[in-house]
Amino acid sequence: MRIYLMRHSETDWNRQGRTQGQADIHLNENGRKIARLAGGGMADIPIDLCITSPLSRARETAELVLEKNTHFISQGSIFKTDKRLMEVSFGEWEGTLASPAAGMIDRELYKRYFRESGATYCPEGAEPIADVIVRTAECLDDIASDPELAEKNILVMSHGCAIRCMLRRFSDDPDYFNKGKTPFNCEAYIIDRNADGELRLTEEGVLYYDESLAENLYDAKRIKNMINKQ
Repeated sequence: MRIYLMRHSETDWNRQGRTQGQADIHLNENGRKIARLAGGGMADIPIDLCITSPLSRARETAELVLEKNTHFISQGSIFKTDKRLMEVSFGEWEGTLASPAAGMIDRELYKRYFRESGATYCPEGAEPIADVIVRTAECLDDIASDPELAEKNILVMSHGCAIRCMLRRFSDDPDYFNKGKTPFNCEAYIIDRNADGELRLTEEGVLYYDESLAENLYDAKRIKNMINKQ
């Protein structure tokens, strides 16, 4: 089994730097372009099944990525939705500017919330990160334990924080959620299930599209990160 875990493509709220959570925001035109480009890069990968978050931006991305995947089409273009792949609910923070630098979300409250256990703050109406880790792990485990999927390639379409929750199992860092980054739009992580039924993260940060062909709002951040690593 091979799982291609991918974040949805771009929305206007991504572009504006707003916290989306479970608000049902559609892709913008650039997001649709990026999804199609990613689909072109994955066209020769024989995807057998797609499991997606029910939120519009995830389902739209999945449909565009797979619209020309001949193997997927030949298998009947099977899409399934699973609520456990939904983004974390950010409660009262949804719709606000996501960057604490913009003055909309207090940096200390942000740090106190993004702890997988023992969080000392949770926005009103929000979902604890520890709960998201549990539900996304259960979803991934259910996929991995399904004997009918043992030899399949599966595209799993989800969201930035939800994906970080799923990847948590592959990290030994106790401060995982206060480090790292949110995946880029249509960025993928490859997870393989071995003969013993164990899941392992094989590749991370995979982009199946040429960023020069699409306007990517993360370009500046990527350049900055490259400079900081030098």
